[in-house]
Amino acid sequence: MNSDTANVATKPAEDNRRSLIPDGKMGTLGRDLSLEKRSQILDVLFFESDRRKPYLFRFVSLMVFSSSIAALGLMNDSTAVVIGAMLVAPLMTPIMAFAAALVQTWTKRIIESFAIVTSGALLGIAMGWLWTQFVPRVGPDSPVPAEVLARTAPNLADLGIAILAGAAGAYVTVRSEAGSALPGVGIAVALVPPLASIGITLAADRNDLARGALLLFLTNFAAISLAAGVTFALAGFVPPRERLRQRAFGLGAAVVFVLAMAVPLASNTATKLQRSNFTVEAARAVQAWDSELRLEEVQIDPKQTPKRVTIVVTGEKLSGDPEELAAILAETRGERIEMELIFVPQVSVIAEP
Repeated sequence: MNSDTANVATKPAEDNRRSLIPDGKMGTLGRDLSLEKRSQILDVLFFESDRRKPYLFRFVSLMVFSSSIAALGLMNDSTAVVIGAMLVAPLMTPIMAFAAALVQTWTKRIIESFAIVTSGALLGIAMGWLWTQFVPRVGPDSPVPAEVLARTAPNLADLGIAILAGAAGAYVTVRSEAGSALPGVGIAVALVPPLASIGITLAADRNDLARGALLLFLTNFAAISLAAGVTFALAGFVPPRERLRQRAFGLGAAVVFVLAMAVPLASNTATKLQRSNFTVEAARAVQAWDSELRLEEVQIDPKQTPKRVTIVVTGEKLSGDPEELAAILAETRGERIEMELIFVPQVSVIAEP
């Protein structure tokens, strides 16, 4: 018996405490997964030989169903329907397969899994575009539903959610007894709604919004792949030692891609915080200017110089001078502001029978 074997034999309690799975230490610190557990993971993630055609048929069918449900739910501003689409979506499995193949440095499986994810993504975009042609609720001259808009300005919070979802998805994969949590993982990360949003916004000639939805999907894909790959490695799903350098290169590439996604996400986060702060300040300014009015909406165009702000207020009458409101805002912000004020009259009527 060598010293390594002796150490493992004399410290079973420590092994179990450090384990993500029942088979032993975390992979980077101890032995690999058992052959049986490894075989189970392969069966769950990779569909090869005579299993490939049935799997691809199921995958395409579920992508059509899920992206159609998502598109209709998005266009109708129905959160419940969009959640239903997340439960049907089949994209999580090939992304987990991509992460596992990345860790194992299986080049062929990396390419195949990536091709499946890409094909599914294109199909999801196409279905979103197609349903917009049949149900023209969104167009160049019509308002974009809130459910669609919610997926066109991703921020760092979305990156964090995707990382946690990727780790959870990989954990569920290696811990089959935790499989009941997988639907929750799918809901948390929401892979299909951004794809349907891309198709919807492209059909509405809103390429700016389509780019935002694409950024959200790419962020989800990259972050899930990275987090899942790290979790697989920690759980013992590791390649032979002579390929560890290749694995490090693969995970390193994923890290670089995630960091690249983080740059625009950080910009979106800063913009969101700026708008939130400005809205609070605008509400206070409106109250100081005319306490009888209520702030309804604030629109900011930070690219304009001076900053252009559109403020929508409602009330029974507009009695103050809008220039005074602009002056209050400019003084509060400490910057020049070009303000447009939109007043929506509020009329209360009592009718007798």
